[in-house]
Amino acid sequence: MSSRRFRQESKILLRLAFPILLAQLALTALGVVDTLMSGWSGTNDLAAIGLGSSIMLPVFIFGTGVLLAITPLVAKAFGRHDNAAVSVFLGQGILLALPIGLLSAFILNNMQPVLDILELNSEVYRLTDDYLRYIAWGLPAIAFYQALRFYWEGLGQTLPTMWISFIALICNIPLNALFIYGGFGIDPLGAAGCGVASAIVMWLMLAIGLVYVYRNPNTRQHINCSNLLPKHWKLGVLPALKIGIPNAMALLFEVSLFTLIALFVAPLGATVLAGQQIAISVTSMAFMLPLSLSMALTVRIGQEYGRGDLNRLRQVIQVGYFYALMMGAFLALNTYFFRHELIGLYTEDTAVIAVTITLLILAAIYQIFDSVQVSTAGILRGFHDTKVTMWVTFVSYWLIGIGLGYVLSFTDLITAPLGVVGFWLGICLGLSVAAVLLVWRLRYQLPFLYTEMQLSHVVTKGDYD
Repeated sequence: MSSRRFRQESKILLRLAFPILLAQLALTALGVVDTLMSGWSGTNDLAAIGLGSSIMLPVFIFGTGVLLAITPLVAKAFGRHDNAAVSVFLGQGILLALPIGLLSAFILNNMQPVLDILELNSEVYRLTDDYLRYIAWGLPAIAFYQALRFYWEGLGQTLPTMWISFIALICNIPLNALFIYGGFGIDPLGAAGCGVASAIVMWLMLAIGLVYVYRNPNTRQHINCSNLLPKHWKLGVLPALKIGIPNAMALLFEVSLFTLIALFVAPLGATVLAGQQIAISVTSMAFMLPLSLSMALTVRIGQEYGRGDLNRLRQVIQVGYFYALMMGAFLALNTYFFRHELIGLYTEDTAVIAVTITLLILAAIYQIFDSVQVSTAGILRGFHDTKVTMWVTFVSYWLIGIGLGYVLSFTDLITAPLGVVGFWLGICLGLSVAAVLLVWRLRYQLPFLYTEMQLSHVVTKGDYD
C-alpha cells in the first residue's frame, strides 16, 4: 500500500472513529454523573443507583447488540449505492426497535422477584425499584434512537451521534438535580430521580435524532413509511436478527465477565473488591479507544464489502490492524507507567493501592490482545459474520476467563490460590485466545468472501424495489 493511500484511509477511518469515541465517553459520563449526584443524596441512594444500573445494563446491552446489526446492513447497501435497500433497513430497523424497547421496559418494570432474592433493606429496595420503573419509560425511546443512530453511522455519518450524546450529558445534570433533590414544586426522589431524568433524556435524544433524519437531505431521501410494514421483515428484520442476536450475546458474555468476577471476589473482602472496581473503571475507559475503532471498521468494511472493491477492502483491514496495534501499545504503556497516578485518582488507601497495582500490570499486558480482538470482531461484523464471534467470546471469556480464573483464584489444582489475581490472569489468557481465534476466523473467511464478492456482488438491488 502506498503512503498516500495509507494516509487517505487513515483519514477516513479516524474521521469515523473520533466522534464515536467522544460519544461513548459522553454516554459513559452519564453513568458517572448519576453515581456522583445520587451519592450526595445518601448511602442508600448510592447503593440503589449502583444496583439499578447493574440490573439495567444487561437489558440495555442486549438490545443495543441486536440493533447494532443495522450498521453493517446499511453500510453494505450504501456501498453498492442501493438506496432502496438502505430505506428498507431504516424502516425495518425502527420496526425491530419497537418490540425490543417495549420488552426491555417490561423486564425492568417486573424486577421485584430479583430484588426480593437480594434481601435488601427496605429503603434501597424502594429506591432501586422506583429507579427501574422510571427509567423503563425511556427504553422504547432509546431503542428507537439506536435504530436511527446505527442507520446514519452505516452511512458514515458519526458526528450526529457525538453531538446528541453531548446534549444528553449537558441536559442530564440539571434534570438529575431537579428530580433527585427536588425543586419547583417537585418532591425529591433521591436515586429514583436519576431514572426520571434518564428517561426524559432518552426521549430528547430520540426527538433530536428524528429531526436530524428528517431535515438532512442525505437521510431524508431514505424515509419511506411503507418500509415500516411487517411485510418486509424477510428483507430487513430477519437479516438484522441473524447478525444482531449473536452480536448481542457476544456483548453480554463480555459485560458479564467482570460482573461475575466481582461477585466471586466479593467474599475476599472490601479491600480486594475496591481494587477490582478501580481496575475495571480504568480499563473500561481505556477500552473506549479500540471499541470506537472497531465500530468505525464495521462501517468501512461494510461499505467496501457492498462496493465490491477488493483492493480497498484489503487496505481498510491493513490500516485497521495498524491502528489497533498502535492503540493497544499506547494503552499498555500508559496503563503500566502511569498506574500509580491512575490509582491515585480513586484512593489513597495503601492496601487498596497494593491490590490495584498488580491488577493494572496484568491489564497492561492484555491491552494489545484486547485491541486486536475487538477490532477483528468489528471487521467480521462488517462482513455480517457474528456467530463465530459469539462462540469465541463464550469460550474465551466464560470458559477460560472465568473458569480458569476461578481455578487459579480459589483452588490449588495448578498453583496455590492466587485470589483476585487469578481471575485477571484468566482474563489475560482469555483475551489472548479470543484475539488469536478471531484473527484465524478472519483469515479463513477472507478467500470465501472475496470469491463471493467477485461472483455475485452479494445482493441484487431488485430485492428491495
